[in-house]
Amino acid sequence: MGNYSEGKVFCKRCVMDTSIPGVRLDENGICNFCHMHDQLEKRFPIGEEGEKILKRLAEKIRKSGKGKKYDCVVGVSGGRDTSYCLYYVKEKLNLRPLAVHFDNGWDSETAKTNLARLCEKLEVDLHTVIMDWPESRELTNANIRACIPYIDLTDDIGIASSLFTTAEKEGVKYIILSHSFREEGITPLKWNYIDGKLTKAIINQFCRIPLKELKHFRNVELHDLIYWVLWKGIRIVNITNYYDDTGEKVEKFLKENFGWEDTGQHHMDNELFALVYYYSRKKFGFDWRVVELSAKVRTGVISREEALKALEQPPFFETKENVEYCLRKQGLTWEEFEEIIKSPNKYFTDYPSYYPLLRKIRWIIWLLCRLHFIPEHTYEKFFLAI
Repeated sequence: MGNYSEGKVFCKRCVMDTSIPGVRLDENGICNFCHMHDQLEKRFPIGEEGEKILKRLAEKIRKSGKGKKYDCVVGVSGGRDTSYCLYYVKEKLNLRPLAVHFDNGWDSETAKTNLARLCEKLEVDLHTVIMDWPESRELTNANIRACIPYIDLTDDIGIASSLFTTAEKEGVKYIILSHSFREEGITPLKWNYIDGKLTKAIINQFCRIPLKELKHFRNVELHDLIYWVLWKGIRIVNITNYYDDTGEKVEKFLKENFGWEDTGQHHMDNELFALVYYYSRKKFGFDWRVVELSAKVRTGVISREEALKALEQPPFFETKENVEYCLRKQGLTWEEFEEIIKSPNKYFTDYPSYYPLLRKIRWIIWLLCRLHFIPEHTYEKFFLAI
């Protein structure tokens, strides 16, 4: 199969392999991520049963939003999954969403156009939180200097902060997300673990702008989550679990009904991901496509052989031109970047984080997931994918 497969021991069902942190094979050669997928399939039915669950949920959301301008906020990017989710919330569930977008300075023009068209046709208000560019660039560079696998960490914190602060301001009790374990899979924890304590440690050590001088970035500490989730009662619901979003039918529907254009897949609505993926492949040997391709194999969208063949080819967006563009925009030279690539690899376990505490209270995390206070996959992600 070429260089990618050489020397690797693969799961016999998907294309995860034992070189990936957190991947373990059972006696039949099936990985724990496949077993995790099967358990999630049982917990989150689709079809008629899934529709009934979503209708009951929609009733609760409408009741919580009575007398308010909006009854939920929906995180949007202009990409495939969030675009379809916004449509589903507005048209299928008959809710009154406020679309919330976090702009870190890397939005593609296609994503911007998609968002504008979608919100206009759905008659949904769009609230965009625009990050200060010098701060955004320096925060990303701090993640790169920290030598961790996921250099977009602070942007994900920014997204969470934007969703919670907007929900609190509008008096909304529900945040709706659209991550799909069937279409996107679950990423190994060491690849992209995120929490506020880790973020603070990286900023304090590697960011050239002190945390107290960052005027546009708000970190999300554990006490913030306790305040929003337990005190204010804001719940996070991933409705994608309950409808079938696999295959090309979603893209076809969006194109025909909203003039939506493909942003390039693999989160390329955010152009920084050309660098995110290149960096993690070159430095850690992590190919982010393997998670999504494995999910597609499990759901039967593609065959295992097709997925392996795809992994033998470099990602289409990882061109020298794209990576050079990203580095120029980040203010980094190839020489600086290559030095970082050669530096010792680090993981979240090499920095202070809340993870040791979370492991001690994992049963509380399990309960909060089941009660839909936090994303339903959090327990699996934090404690079964490492």
